[in-house]
Amino acid sequence: MNKAFVFLLMLILTVLTACGTMNNGNQFGFQSETSDTLRDNEESGRKDVSYVEGEITDIADRNPNFLDLNTENEAHNNHGAYQQKLREIVESTNAFNAGMIYINGHKAIVNVTPKRNLSRDDLHWRTDDLQRKLANAVPRYKIDLRVNNNNA
Repeated sequence: MNKAFVFLLMLILTVLTACGTMNNGNQFGFQSETSDTLRDNEESGRKDVSYVEGEITDIADRNPNFLDLNTENEAHNNHGAYQQKLREIVESTNAFNAGMIYINGHKAIVNVTPKRNLSRDDLHWRTDDLQRKLANAVPRYKIDLRVNNNNA
């Protein structure tokens, strides 16, 4: 009796699910009537990117998560420009020579050496002044100023 009831219940469930509406895969509006190409956005009334014509670069230009790999663009951000700017600021001071400057993530590490012997107070004052100038010049990075004072 129990096996017959389970079999009958499974049979009814199978018949009911088989008689449901057939899905042709076009309910989301992405495929054309022939279902071999993606639908053009002009047909659906949206004025977005047309995947049929292959204009996918418009999506990459609007999405901030995609990297801008257009190296011909003059406004392209690279680390070399920021490193050069930091080096120019260090060299513009008469107290320090610029050493190795590198950028790692959100941090810019700037190594400097004093040009001449400075007193401890003078070195501290000039280091703070240089730190402030570097932070104002490149505010997107946290400046880690490392003074290599071999004379101390």
